[in-house]
Amino acid sequence: MPKNSEKSIKFNFDVSAYRLLGRELITDRITALFELVKNSYDANAENVTVEFQNINPLSTDSKIIIKDDGIGMQFSDIKNKWMVIGTSSKRRERLSPSPHNRKVSGKKGVGRFAVDKLGEKLVLKTKKKNDSQLLCLETDWSHYSGLENSQFKLNFEDEKPFFTDVENSYWYEDDSKDNQGTTLEISLVSEIWTEEDVNRAYKELSKLVSPNSNLKKTYPFNITIKAPYSGFENKIVKTQLIDFATKKVELSFNAVNKKQEILQYNKAENDLSLISVPERPCGLLKLTLYYFNQEDKRKYKSHFKSDIDGIKIYRDGIITTPFAEYVSHQEKQKDILGIDKRRYSGFFERFGSRDLLGFVEITDENNPNIIESTNRQGFVDNEAWEELRKFIIEQIVQLETYYKNIKKSERESTKSSLGGASKDLKSIKKEIASIKKEASPQVKQKLKNIEANLGKIQGSVTKSIKDYANLEKESKQKENLFFSLVSLQTYAAMFSHMTKHTIGHILTSAEYFSKNYPNQKLESRFIKISKNIYNEMLKLRKGVDFMLKYAKSDTEFEEINVKNLVLNLFEDIYFDRFIDENIKTEIVINDDLILNYNRKSIEDIFDNLISNSIKALKGRNDKIIKCSSITSKNDLTILFSDNGIGIKEEDKFRIFDIFFTKTSEDGGAGMGLYMVKTRVEAMQGNIEVVENELKPSGATFKITLPFKK
Repeated sequence: MPKNSEKSIKFNFDVSAYRLLGRELITDRITALFELVKNSYDANAENVTVEFQNINPLSTDSKIIIKDDGIGMQFSDIKNKWMVIGTSSKRRERLSPSPHNRKVSGKKGVGRFAVDKLGEKLVLKTKKKNDSQLLCLETDWSHYSGLENSQFKLNFEDEKPFFTDVENSYWYEDDSKDNQGTTLEISLVSEIWTEEDVNRAYKELSKLVSPNSNLKKTYPFNITIKAPYSGFENKIVKTQLIDFATKKVELSFNAVNKKQEILQYNKAENDLSLISVPERPCGLLKLTLYYFNQEDKRKYKSHFKSDIDGIKIYRDGIITTPFAEYVSHQEKQKDILGIDKRRYSGFFERFGSRDLLGFVEITDENNPNIIESTNRQGFVDNEAWEELRKFIIEQIVQLETYYKNIKKSERESTKSSLGGASKDLKSIKKEIASIKKEASPQVKQKLKNIEANLGKIQGSVTKSIKDYANLEKESKQKENLFFSLVSLQTYAAMFSHMTKHTIGHILTSAEYFSKNYPNQKLESRFIKISKNIYNEMLKLRKGVDFMLKYAKSDTEFEEINVKNLVLNLFEDIYFDRFIDENIKTEIVINDDLILNYNRKSIEDIFDNLISNSIKALKGRNDKIIKCSSITSKNDLTILFSDNGIGIKEEDKFRIFDIFFTKTSEDGGAGMGLYMVKTRVEAMQGNIEVVENELKPSGATFKITLPFKK
């Protein structure tokens, strides 16, 4: 069809769109209330009142009234903004009018439909300052429901009323010129609001403005709740102040140099420090993190009558998604940051959202690619959001490491004190024995009684020392079990791969035998195939033996030839995988060095390094993995290298952190290098990333193991 003969057709919104944007898009009543109060903030209001009238039990007089003293609206605003779905005014005008110039929080133009979650009828009354009349608009959502139901009875092809065709009544009322603002009167209230519901609304609204923000100091935003419950007659919503935290951490950034502050645990000083790293894909941000131990957690809960509820994200000082997501059971609460998902490894002393309170400060300017999803309960899944999640988890891990080592020091001190107490008791018993020799019969009897009591105390102390040692052993066994499971998961894939190849070779050979045996002309061929079957079976047995090591104890020590161990991994266990992936290997270990240690632990180290290298080499040409060793007088140095994608400079300090991974799409869980580091340190050794020996790309890990502990 020629261009000049083309015609156009407009999009029309079905009447059911209101339901999709209202009661189905908004997750719950508190979220709906939040949306409407945020609208008051965007309207430059300094004061907003949320009033509940006759909401328990419900009646024809039940109302929820939200009233603010913002800039208000005129007819043109109602027609061109309020009545337009997805209006872009807030996207175009990112600052509210003077004098406040607030960065507006609403962008999508659908927040007004939150009213439908609260009640079926709305009367909106609004005016700007110096206007003599209130503009009143009535919207009856029940009328929309009726239209929607009637539409279901029509054929799709039939002409039918659309959302944009529904009429809403409006009128004017006289009012003082000095007044300004908007009032939402919501009637035909959908659900009863109990005292607990109102209290929950109070708690969630208290989080609307960041406690760290200067917005309230510059231009106040006060929320008052009025409800027919004791204490809520005229209750001002206050931001919860943190007075009971065990530890407070604040991270900021340098916008000029594009540097981000992060936490780093300093093992030498057993303390936390702040270092600066280059800006990450999530953008520059501020983070305030509070940690609560058990005692301080009880204080917080007693004071605020609620649990600590994790980390909130604020954009330009106002809470963004997720908000108002409170549920009575923690396990049902959204965990979009993945903080609680890590807690399955409880013996690693992970912190959960009930241990931490935090405020992440992002802005439109610094973090444009962190985008809220429409339902206000998550973020768009992209690189910026994933990096933000990782950033937060990394800071928590540093805090966890710090407290784990504090607890370790405390345990060592307790253990030492128990040992000292045992020695002191023995010393006291000796002194009593010497005194008894010269004492009178009466004194001897008393001393004898004291000796008996001391014996009981010493028995208790001895038992405590033994129980403490067993507890430490059990904890270590749990940690080793977890490491074994992580390594087993990694190796299981390799073993399956190797088994598939090996059995395939055996089947091919067996098939040849079944078709051609006996045949004297092929005797030499049969002998060769028989040897191949034998070698393949040996390889399979080695693989099974390697797998069975996970059933053995981590405390069993044996003499291990490092060269043979590495050769077994490279030339037997991973041989088929290397062939399939076209990976060349180099092993430069000349000395037959013997280590007396647990075989499984050492194999875990190399097993995870090989697995990491295979992932790092994905998509590369001329793939190489190299393992070499250098022996000195005091230690053994092992260099493990590949020419893969390498490690970014800003990541080198954190690659050994638990749950840090760059290969999640290939099954990486962020446990491998953490486990390697832990295994190496258990041998009193050290592992670090050094200059790569397979330039121009790749990574080299340097492992140093001392000959003497």
